[in-house]
Amino acid sequence: MSIKVKVATTPVELNHVYQLRYRVYVEEYAYMQANPQQIIMDMFDGMPDSYNIIAYDGEIPVGTIRVVIDGALRLPADQMYDFNQYRMQLIEQAQSQGLPHPLLANSGMFAIDARWRNRRDLFRALFKLSCDIGEVKGVTDIITTANIETLALYKRMGLKALGAQIRHEHISVSMVPMHCTMEQITQWAFGGARTHSKLTELFSQCYEYLLVSAGTPIFNAADENANEAYLISSGAISIAMDTTTEQQSFDLATLTAGELFGESCLFDEQARTVNATAIVNTDLLVLKKQDFWHQVNQDQSYMKVVLQVMEQKLRDVGRRALIYAHASREERLAFFLEQLAKTAQPMLRKPHQRVVRMGGHAFSVISGIKRDESQAFLERQAQAGCIGLTENSIVFYSEAR
Repeated sequence: MSIKVKVATTPVELNHVYQLRYRVYVEEYAYMQANPQQIIMDMFDGMPDSYNIIAYDGEIPVGTIRVVIDGALRLPADQMYDFNQYRMQLIEQAQSQGLPHPLLANSGMFAIDARWRNRRDLFRALFKLSCDIGEVKGVTDIITTANIETLALYKRMGLKALGAQIRHEHISVSMVPMHCTMEQITQWAFGGARTHSKLTELFSQCYEYLLVSAGTPIFNAADENANEAYLISSGAISIAMDTTTEQQSFDLATLTAGELFGESCLFDEQARTVNATAIVNTDLLVLKKQDFWHQVNQDQSYMKVVLQVMEQKLRDVGRRALIYAHASREERLAFFLEQLAKTAQPMLRKPHQRVVRMGGHAFSVISGIKRDESQAFLERQAQAGCIGLTENSIVFYSEAR
């Protein structure tokens, strides 16, 4: 299964956004009144700094959220609550600290189809893409008016109430004005302090995620008309090459968070030469060929970044080949644990510790070592105080080398 999360840009995609809102807000919850068009939209949907994010399971729209950047008409949340006093407080605070003028954004119009509400990865992906947009635009603070029935959820995300419940004549449920900093909601969305690299900057304005379940093919050898490269946000990808023996392939590499693959299609028109498959549930950022060249034409440094990455990958291929061919099982396990350490993210409440959301089964798949043997290795590392180990995560206590 795969779910694509992107900014809606075409008339069809935007119509899907408005129809999904209607299904949730009118048909399911009766928060708003029915209308003949069976859509929910307002004036902010037509603003230049308004971004409607849409998630698709195949061709089916399953989730949406809207991000609006503050401007001359203010924000949608301002229509329900007077945020001006709080704006002034933020401005005075920034001035006293010698910081730039704060920029606010409104995150709202959040709706997920009932059949997909148990997908936490979809929920977070919508907010991850919202955070990507906010960071690119220089947003410092988020304001919104939250439905009281989902108030606890917003509080877990880091938002705090600014006032009492309020009612709007066109909405049948009470709302609560809320606020958090851009940093707070980003930490929640990404599970900790977000690390930035040249690659994440390269993908920062592409605005598209792909969520894939374990075992899902990303692309296959001989796929023609390839036009997308991928950056792993979380999870792991197997890269393999077909052999002359029917229905068999040779494992070339296992890639984890922060690694790029499929990038050769950015430079040529050749068919794919390898297979890429998700080993575990994986989040990918998608870089389309046309977007890459648009950015290169604006800033030549983007080309340099990708070429540097490709050079490093060639070096890594040599090291991985030696590991696969000559290393003992213990050395192989240590190598993959070291690779995971490089991708670990600082923990939200313990930033001096770093975590990878991956349990023993996933580590066994990545390393290619049987579960009992790989689990025993992890437990020895934990007993030695090198790592912390839970059912679904590996915690690193020292810096990656």
